Parts: sequence; C-alpha cells; structure tokens
Amino acid sequence: MKMKITTASIPSDAMADPFAGGQPPHVSNRIREYRKISNWENYFLCSAICSVGKSLGVAIDDYHFYAAFTGDMFTYLYSEKVGNPDGSQCDSGVTNSFIDPLAVKKAFAAMGYECIYLSNAQIKKDFRAAMNAIKASVDKGIPVVAWGIGNVTLRDGSRYDPLGEGCLIGGYDGDTLYVNLYTGPERLPEGSVDADGYSAIVNGLDTTNGLFFVGKKIENQDRRQVYQDAINSIPAFLTLPPSQSYEVNNDKEKFVAGKHRYVFGKQAFETWAATLLADEYFEGKTDEELGGICWNLHCSPYCCVCTSTAYEWMKKVAEDYPDMAMVAKLVPLYKKMQDHKDEIWALSGGFYPPMDKFRTHEFRAQIAEVLRRMGGICDEIVQAFEKE
Repeated sequence: MKMKITTASIPSDAMADPFAGGQPPHVSNRIREYRKISNWENYFLCSAICSVGKSLGVAIDDYHFYAAFTGDMFTYLYSEKVGNPDGSQCDSGVTNSFIDPLAVKKAFAAMGYECIYLSNAQIKKDFRAAMNAIKASVDKGIPVVAWGIGNVTLRDGSRYDPLGEGCLIGGYDGDTLYVNLYTGPERLPEGSVDADGYSAIVNGLDTTNGLFFVGKKIENQDRRQVYQDAINSIPAFLTLPPSQSYEVNNDKEKFVAGKHRYVFGKQAFETWAATLLADEYFEGKTDEELGGICWNLHCSPYCCVCTSTAYEWMKKVAEDYPDMAMVAKLVPLYKKMQDHKDEIWALSGGFYPPMDKFRTHEFRAQIAEVLRRMGGICDEIVQAFEKE
C-alpha cells in the first residue's frame, strides 16, 4: 500500500450562510470554558480536534486518540539529507507538513461527527457566509478548527501569514476573531493573550489554509470499521517516498512544494542514525553550540517518537476488538518500538542528552544503534501486512 504526496487540488465543501437574509443574534460572543491547546501537544491539529470533541460532550480527552486517524501516530520522519541542513522540523508528525483535509474528516468521524471543510478559496468566494458559519458555531458553544490563521505576529517580531499550525476559533467581535493559538503565550506579544486564552486576530481568514466545522452526528456508525481503516493506513505512512513538504497556494487552491524534503519510516531512522554518526557535526563544538543544533539533529525527531502512543492505542483496540488478527500482530511490534524509545531516554538521562555526552562518538553511536533497530521494526510492521 503506497501513499503518494503530490501537488494536488484541495477538496472543499460548500456551506450555506446560516444567517442568509438576516443578522447574527450577537454582535460579539465567545466560548469561555473550553479545552485549550497546549504548546507541548505536538500533534497540533489533533489537539484542536480533541477540543472540539470535548465541546460536543465526547468523552475522549486525549488528543493522541485522533492522531491514529490523521496518521500522525504512525509516522516517523527525518530530513532527507544527513545533518538536516535545512533545519526541517520533525516533531509534529505528518500533519505538520503534509496535511490532507480528508485525514481531518476521518478524525472527526472517529468522534462520531461529519466534518465540513472550507478551503481558503471557498472562504474568499463567500467571506460573509464563512464568517457567519463561525459565529453560528461559536453561538452553539462549538469552536472551529482552523488550519492555520493569518496576520499573526510573534513576540520576536516574526510575522506569519498564516501561522500554519492548527488553532481554535472560539469567539468573535464583529469580524475580529478570538483564536486560541498553538504557540502559547510565551511566544506571543506580551499582554496579547486574554484571560480566556485567546488572541484577537483581524483579517486572519484572508490567508488561512482552511476551516473545519462540525457537521451532522453520524448515526449507526460501524466503529470497528473506523478503527480497521486507521490500521490499514499504517503501511502507507511507513513507506512514503522522499517527499517535499508543501504549502498552500491560496490563489490557485493547490498544494505547492515547500523548502523541506523528508524521508519516512525505516529510511528516516537510517538517516537520523547516520547524522549522529557523522562526527563533523559535533566535533569542536561548545556546549552552547551543540545545544543550538541538538533540536534539529536529534531532539525534534525524538519528540515525534515520544509523542506517539501507538502501543497504548493498539492495546486498547485489541481489547475492544479481539477478533482483529492484525492488531494482535502489531501490539508486540509497537511494544518494541516503545521500549527502544525508552532505551534512548535512559541513555540520555531524559529528553535532552547532556552536551558533554552528546559530543562523544561512542555515546551517539549507542543511540544510532537503537535508531537502526527502530527502523528495522518499521520493516517488520510493513511485512506483517504483506503476509495477510
């Protein structure tokens, strides 16, 4: 099973203006009690989806759950180039650079609801209908998931149009939107985040990549099939060919190539290991210099590995659906993957390795050996599907 990432059109739904022929009942409104996004929740869109689920009364309060349906939980990635010279970020799984709106719809379906996706072009086509749809959702107490929001300035002065990470729109005042941003208040201008966790954003929809609204409740859903579909997608995420990250060209409604190029699955672990074994990146560096590059070379992909809860998720599926033969095969493989993740943690004495150890080839070689074993498990997982 292969998944191909290419420049492609973004499917967009249509949405009727809920206040066509009339005015919204409120000039301003906001949701005050909601599950806020935390900046340590590295699957940012999954976190936002979880927040929407909580507003609907869905009992699931773990953003990791939705990562099984977007593919984040099962994706391992690294820069295609040894040494990660472009500083490619690998901490957020596949939706960081390769989001597919259909994957978000699968995550909404996992909570039992249809999802309506409005692309940027659809928003521009009928801005008032899109804005009124946001207001109608907020008035019902349901935040709207935004795939990035425009006109955002961070504390260091950098400006994003859009800030591509997932976020929650939970309020409005006229056409000003109140947005709970993934970045967290420590990265936003001092005093710009209000007591409800919102940043006031003007003209943010001009360059957003898209919006996700809650649709109808799915009746008589085959939950077993929902889980089976997520499991069947695993080989695709482990065998993705080297792929260019993409951005959204909002004028042409296309995915366009970004500057970062990634490898996945076994190849990601191999390239990561090769980076750690290349002494030229580590020799002669001060602790401060090593600390400055440690994230891009090692900790960013390790963050992705640490965020995955594939083993726990797979165990729960095995308990709920003991007749799923494939799940029984996958549980011990993901247990080994988790054990290797913990082995790296033990070697480093925590998430960040001490720089005096990180400088030495012997220490990095120990981690590289574990990474190569993890790459081998990726092959074992794919082979388990091929034998079915």
